[in-house]
Amino acid sequence: MKMKRVAGWMMAAVLTASMMAGCGSNAAGSSAPEPEATEEQTTQDETTTVAETPETQDAEEPDESAEDNEAPVAAKIPAVTGELLDAAKIMVAGAQNKAEEINVPMVISVVDMDGNLVLLHRMEGSLLASLDIAQNKAFTAVALKMPSADVKELSQEGNELQGIAVQSAGRIVEFGGGLPIMNSEGEQIGGIGVSGGSVAEDTSVAQAGLDAYAAGQQIEAASGGELLDAAMKMVEAAEQKAVEISVPMVISVADMGGNLVLLHRMENSLLASLEIAPNKAFTAVALKMPSADVQALAQEGSELQGIAVEHAGRIVEFGGGIPIYDADGVQIGAIGVSGGSVAEDTSVAEAGLAAVSGQ
Repeated sequence: MKMKRVAGWMMAAVLTASMMAGCGSNAAGSSAPEPEATEEQTTQDETTTVAETPETQDAEEPDESAEDNEAPVAAKIPAVTGELLDAAKIMVAGAQNKAEEINVPMVISVVDMDGNLVLLHRMEGSLLASLDIAQNKAFTAVALKMPSADVKELSQEGNELQGIAVQSAGRIVEFGGGLPIMNSEGEQIGGIGVSGGSVAEDTSVAQAGLDAYAAGQQIEAASGGELLDAAMKMVEAAEQKAVEISVPMVISVADMGGNLVLLHRMENSLLASLEIAPNKAFTAVALKMPSADVQALAQEGSELQGIAVEHAGRIVEFGGGIPIYDADGVQIGAIGVSGGSVAEDTSVAEAGLAAVSGQ
């Protein structure tokens, strides 16, 4: 992992005071002014195909006749990356650099104070089990408001947290690698969780992320492997498009096993999109086609009738999931985007793909 990729953004310094209901505490302190709420945003019918939506619909003039299949009506506010997401980018870059330095590929995750993912990077060669473990470590750090390493002693027989590891659907972790994220005022705003090496290695990588956040400087992230490097470029371009059309999105990239390589949640994006976006990417690799193409094939009497209920509901029948191909035309993964109308989601996914076309 010798290549360097730009993944640094200036750290914010003051916790956001308000956010969209259900999206969690997406904040990390900043002196930047908070965005003001504007008029209503109505999400569009997610049954339109890519072919039917060559141009992105105007986010401020939605088709009021369209039914909403993906999400309820949400108050429209200016789309921003989010202060916790901006901080998470710095943390993940710092952690990824440390992982490369010690030559241990890691999964690095950041969650908000509701335990929901804000950013996740999976470096090439990291353990597949670490996808869940890293997130659970970060969850532990917010659920118990302590480093995950501190849970072990407290959960021993006779101690106050005895048996805690079997609670919370197994999401509580008793070993190191999960650390609370504190802002400049000493308030906890989230958790970082790292998995892939020994407890000492995981903890050192998580701490390197916190140290990068505290330094508050633009930094470069070490290469995390070919697909993660490409995913970082795609997500940066996709995020810019989402801001341009003023629709906060969840943007995900999956490998050919359908496993997350990167997940990126913008502030005020729909909480439901945390599952929908990865499922769109999964659909595009599981069926090797854009998710928009599934609808016609899944109709009654068609060859894929009933496919949407297979794979534990992970197959999506509407647009926003698109295959990723390498320079030789071989599919290497997929991008999945959720948060707006089908046209908006598709336009954001296509903007991401355009950033790496021809590579």
